[in-house]
Amino acid sequence: MKITFLDVETTGLLRDSRARIIELGFSTWENGKLLRKNSTLIKTVDVVPDNISKINGITTEMLKDAPGFEDVWKSIKEDFQGSILVAHNLAFDVGMVNRELILANRIPLGNMGIDTLPLSRKMLPELSSYRLGEIAKHMGILNESPHRAMGDLETLEKILSNLLESLPGTFDEGVMRLFCLWGGYPAHRYFKDVVQCAFQKKKKISVLADFSRGLQETDPIILEPLNANAVSLIGEHLGEKLEIPFDRILSLEIEGMLPGEVSMK
Repeated sequence: MKITFLDVETTGLLRDSRARIIELGFSTWENGKLLRKNSTLIKTVDVVPDNISKINGITTEMLKDAPGFEDVWKSIKEDFQGSILVAHNLAFDVGMVNRELILANRIPLGNMGIDTLPLSRKMLPELSSYRLGEIAKHMGILNESPHRAMGDLETLEKILSNLLESLPGTFDEGVMRLFCLWGGYPAHRYFKDVVQCAFQKKKKISVLADFSRGLQETDPIILEPLNANAVSLIGEHLGEKLEIPFDRILSLEIEGMLPGEVSMK
């Protein structure tokens, strides 16, 4: 089982269509071992707004010689492919990565993902705030570089380790699959990126869903997408119409297209 922790710094919120990633940090773990950890500035804009620089300290000058997203992604895509993604406010971080992938004419991610935001709400009901910094403070975790990718990434690793009382990469796979469902659709809004891409490419979708509300293993369903509403993916499987609630979906992939790879016509 491969797990990739993720944190991005951006020029704005996901709902702002102009917002772009300007720093990305990640760490990939497998079978209890750290495979890679890295953070990099990314030049996706010519000017960083002053209000953003005041939050994360990243300035226009700092991005002057930074690589573009495409160059960064080519060197890190294998860390994301097949991984369970972990982030605090998962929909935002993966949604922003998908925005960059789509702009680069690549297939968006529909990975299984664990959102430590709803996870913390359920496991630490006594807190009044579930910001990353407040959870870290509650746990006695010192973040020496808040609002920078590496500082927030390492804080994220420690928070999940404390919540699960285990080191990254040693988590039980069945438990991880269960926690992927805890955030529901709000944590996995990036699934719609995959659905929209499948519609555009007129491709079928491989859907991994769990209807057992437990740890039962499930096999992917190959679905021809027909529609997607606010709560469900609707499609045809073996001649039958199926409606699959988004909050029971673990992952989505476009059949024959590897997430993160260059899009084919």
